[in-house]
Amino acid sequence: MMRIVLTVLLWIPVLALTNDELHNTVSKMRNLSHDKYTKSHKKFRFFDKDSSEYVTRDEFVAGLEKLGYKTSAKKIDHIMNELDINQDGKVEFVEFMRPTAKKYKEEQELEQGADADRAFEYFDKNFDAKLTASEIYEGMQHLKQMSAVSLEQIEDFVVKYVDLNGDQFVSYDELESIDPAKLV
Repeated sequence: MMRIVLTVLLWIPVLALTNDELHNTVSKMRNLSHDKYTKSHKKFRFFDKDSSEYVTRDEFVAGLEKLGYKTSAKKIDHIMNELDINQDGKVEFVEFMRPTAKKYKEEQELEQGADADRAFEYFDKNFDAKLTASEIYEGMQHLKQMSAVSLEQIEDFVVKYVDLNGDQFVSYDELESIDPAKLV
C-alpha cells in the first residue's frame, strides 16, 4: 500500500502529456492489457471507495489516512491540482493515469530508439557508422516483398528521403529522422 502513496506523490510534476496524448496513450495501454494499466486501475479503485468512477479530494485523504499517512491540506491541494486536468474537483481514471501514461509513452519512445539502433547495426556490415545504398539493399534481400526492389530504387530512396547532408551515406541520425508520412 505504501507504493500507492509513493506513486501518487511522485505524480506531482507530471504535466507533459496533452489531453489527447493522455487519452491515446491510456487507450493503447488498455488495448495491450499493459501491466501498468492494470496496477493503476487497482490503485484507482482503492481510492474510489464509492465506485463513482472518479476520486474526490475526500477519497484521497481517506485513502492516504487508511494507509497510515498524515496529509496536509497543502499536499492534497497540490495532488488534486496536478491530477485533476479539467479542474472539476474529481479525478477520473484517465486523469489518474496521467503519470503512468507519461512513463509508458517515454518507455515506448526509448524502445523505438533501440529498434532503430538494432536496424542500423544490422545493415552496417562494415561497422563504419554509415550505411550505403548497397548495404541497405543487401540487408533487405532476405525479405520476400523486397525481391522486386532494385539497387537503383534504394539509391533513389536514399538520395530523395534520407541522405540529408548529400554525402551518399545514411548516418544514424538521418535514419532516425525519416518521417514515414513523407514516404506515402
